[in-house]
Amino acid sequence: MTFTPKLTATLTAIALGLATPVVAQQTQVPNIAADDVTDAQVDAFVKAAIAVEEVRGIYDPQIEAAQDDASRKELMDQANTEAMQAVVDVQGVTPAEYLAIGRAARGDETLNSRIMVEYRSMTGR
Repeated sequence: MTFTPKLTATLTAIALGLATPVVAQQTQVPNIAADDVTDAQVDAFVKAAIAVEEVRGIYDPQIEAAQDDASRKELMDQANTEAMQAVVDVQGVTPAEYLAIGRAARGDETLNSRIMVEYRSMTGR
């Protein structure tokens, strides 16, 4: 299967974008082997990624339009808080698991492919 680098990079960025210092302090990210990620976890990961993508869609234009660094930082903090809550609201994945699965997918073509298939199935993209 051919991977879509832009989409893969986007999902990875979404997953790892939550890894701000505040989140890292609050969340211990476990190591997870790509082979151990279940279909239910892939499903939950993709649902969470879509929810985070929606948050980013709201905040990215505002962050880009911010007049100064202080405003940008405040908006980024709000976006990270809402993104983390979006993950929390998804059944079947914790923020720590979400980050761990994203990290595992970066290094494993098979897991990445499973995630991309599920993402396309859910979004039609």
